[in-house]
Amino acid sequence: MDRCPVHTLLDFERFATGTPRALINDLRAKHRILRETDDYSGSHWLVFRQEDIDHVLKTPALFSNAFSPILDDFPPEVLAEQQKSLTFMDPPEHRKYRTLIDSAFRLKALEARRPAMEQAAREIVDAVIDRGECEFVTDIAMQMPTRVMFDLLGVRAGDYARVVRMVNTLSMADDPDFAENRMLGFQASMDLIAFGAELAAEHRRNPRASMTMEVLEARVDDRALDDGEFGRLFNNLVVGGLETTRNTLALGLHQLILHPEQYRLLQENPALVPGAVEEFLRHQNTVVYLRRTATQDMEFLGEQILKGDKLVCVLGSPNRDPAIFADPDRFDITREPAPSRKHYRTFGQGPHYCVGVHQARLNLEVMLAEIVRRMTALRLLAAPRHTRSIFMEGYKEMRLGFERSA
Repeated sequence: MDRCPVHTLLDFERFATGTPRALINDLRAKHRILRETDDYSGSHWLVFRQEDIDHVLKTPALFSNAFSPILDDFPPEVLAEQQKSLTFMDPPEHRKYRTLIDSAFRLKALEARRPAMEQAAREIVDAVIDRGECEFVTDIAMQMPTRVMFDLLGVRAGDYARVVRMVNTLSMADDPDFAENRMLGFQASMDLIAFGAELAAEHRRNPRASMTMEVLEARVDDRALDDGEFGRLFNNLVVGGLETTRNTLALGLHQLILHPEQYRLLQENPALVPGAVEEFLRHQNTVVYLRRTATQDMEFLGEQILKGDKLVCVLGSPNRDPAIFADPDRFDITREPAPSRKHYRTFGQGPHYCVGVHQARLNLEVMLAEIVRRMTALRLLAAPRHTRSIFMEGYKEMRLGFERSA
């Protein structure tokens, strides 16, 4: 077949003002699979439709996660370290380690955390409400997932800012406001692993109630995790737990500012908050894609895939597919949440389906409910500033004006 470039989607210029959803809609209508060039290994395959994405993500024997869920080719020494972590594992090893943390994110555990989360939401809004303005991303959106995840893991308050800086450098390493070069992102990942290893060691010296302590006391293949293994798990948890919630809340609130009639609906009927969160997740998915790597030569969707080829599942594509959702580009918080939850692919699919999905929803629901209850007349004080990324859409700054609700 002709292996010349066909089109370019994952290009920083195309993502300068956010995910180019109209282009994705057009590509999905024309292609089930499409090859394009990239700056990492030469080329990759884009996959657009729900059933095809599901097949790739649910079939790790053919499409492995072991070489990274992102396009970047990791330096060999970094890849070797990361391949021992949950995010890079394929079954059956992946299942063994994921079992260590599943219980912390079950609905029963979340409901026990809800009162503390509601108190945190009040405190977060208290800190800005009298000012009448804030930088929403840092002052509000990042606060809830940071407090929840760090409290759960037993990170001490004095370390919060340092860990957040490492997470930002890792996840936004393509943005010069956060990293001078891509290698600093790889280094931040290693630094997070080192911090997590020290957190484990500190817990062993001074045991206390936390998910960290529970994981250290559990066993995999009849042995306990060492500090380095926990460090890799810590890296996975804090990156996944902080960035996606922060970005989704900021992107979703911006949509409510653009659709003030829907914000008024929430103020009049707070019971709509869970449905609004589902629409945030469908309409404004933050993770653009997940990569898998072919484990063998094969034919897939009429194309010859070679061992080592990268397949890139465009997660937001099914979310805007008119074959699945009526008027899919319309932002509508009154959509029935159950069909959205079933059909969007915001949290992925298969063995690596987001372990913290219920926590993410609850973070968003609790924080949005507090905002709706206490803030009105929301307005942008400046155009939001997009993070430079082709992997995760989000704002690095969104200056917000508001009034206190009566």
